[in-house]
Amino acid sequence: MAVSHKWQPITDLGDDPNSLTDGELTSLRRVWADQKKELSESGSLEEFDKRLRREWAIETGIIENVYTLDRGVTETLIEKGIDAALIPPGASDRDSTLVARIVQDHYDALDGMFDFVRGQRELSTSYVKELHAALLRNEITYTAVDQFGTAFQKLLEKGEYKTDPNSPTRPDGLVHEYCPPEHVSSEMDQLIRFYGKHRDVAPEVQAAWLHHRFTQIHPFADGNGRVARAIASLVFIKAGWFPLIVKRDDWTKYIESLETADAGDLRPLVAMFVEAQRNALIQATEVAYEVKPITSAEEAIAAVRDRLAQRGSLVPKAWLAAGRTAHRLQIFSRERFDYLAGLLNEEIGPTSEDFSFGVTVGQPNAVDESRKEVVQRTGHIADFAKYNSLIQLTLHARRSDALSLSFHALGPRYRGIIGVVAYLSIDGSAPSLIEGGSFLINYDEDLKRAEIRFSAWLEDVVIEGLKVWRRTL
Repeated sequence: MAVSHKWQPITDLGDDPNSLTDGELTSLRRVWADQKKELSESGSLEEFDKRLRREWAIETGIIENVYTLDRGVTETLIEKGIDAALIPPGASDRDSTLVARIVQDHYDALDGMFDFVRGQRELSTSYVKELHAALLRNEITYTAVDQFGTAFQKLLEKGEYKTDPNSPTRPDGLVHEYCPPEHVSSEMDQLIRFYGKHRDVAPEVQAAWLHHRFTQIHPFADGNGRVARAIASLVFIKAGWFPLIVKRDDWTKYIESLETADAGDLRPLVAMFVEAQRNALIQATEVAYEVKPITSAEEAIAAVRDRLAQRGSLVPKAWLAAGRTAHRLQIFSRERFDYLAGLLNEEIGPTSEDFSFGVTVGQPNAVDESRKEVVQRTGHIADFAKYNSLIQLTLHARRSDALSLSFHALGPRYRGIIGVVAYLSIDGSAPSLIEGGSFLINYDEDLKRAEIRFSAWLEDVVIEGLKVWRRTL
């Protein structure tokens, strides 16, 4: 039988594991610490935390096809709580009571992971088995495939390693090999030993490595994806971050990142995990702000300051740094686009009078509906009144196209975070997002570090954008 990926014993990280990340989470971690304190004092943190845990519990099952759930019902469950009565007939492919039980199992397992971290326990094979049993508590059987390719239901042994091979056959007929059952125990022991040496490794690298190597082993008959995301979440929780949420819309990117890791490059998976943490932080900034009770003149003055900030009349001094960084990155973008426009005019312009390339900068305070829509698709809640800039590489080749960068403040109240979104507009049609085209500027990161990250991001955006544009010609 032809094999697309041949199983090999897992390997440890290389000599310079932190080179696999651009370090964005280092500064964002301090930003989150500031905002976490404020949300905690306002009483909003607890509600945000519940919603985030519910989202994790729901999405980790959806992405594995354990059940389906309409998006509207998903939002209702996130907001109101896990209740079978909130799942109407037809909203899922399974019985609503069972779906609610399975989602609750996921939620309870996540609660247990927070307890695990608070108890300062070390990751072990026995705890991984505990996690598996907790996550799949209400699932009795799983779908197995016999030697003739016939699917049948088999009793699921929870918290026990597999006894039969579980290497799947891909749609193209090739087999992706996972660890043979006889080697699972030793490979899992090796996984824990390797992980124990990663104390000085960035959490996003630790999480990506642990997740990927676990999936290479695939130690259980079923539920491996959920356990992989759970132990990756454990790394982030321990580092003071959020549980790892991989959403249904991220499935293709997720699988591609894992396959790239199979080929020896962990960076796309690391980047995806960073993006997931960044998105959770953006969600946190959107939690409604309430002024805490005032008991002193000093608190009264602080409350006035916060009210002015809430209404956009006052911005804390520390947050102004994000605006200064954004301005510098805009200059960098214009310079890069100017260079590219010159190169395009030199290489392509002379071939036809209908071909011309240039750079435009949006008018201050101007924003059109198509830009608002494409920014919203990234998950950004943009405040264009607080910060707004648009830079475009115009591409005229018998029609009016453009590669655009939108700079905008994030959140219903500005908290020193500015988003950048890259998108492509073809001849007046609805703009399309560039893959990987979302960047975050925060007030805590020094300018030099931000420029290094942005330069690499912008180059990737330009390459991808021009590639997509070329295909439309």
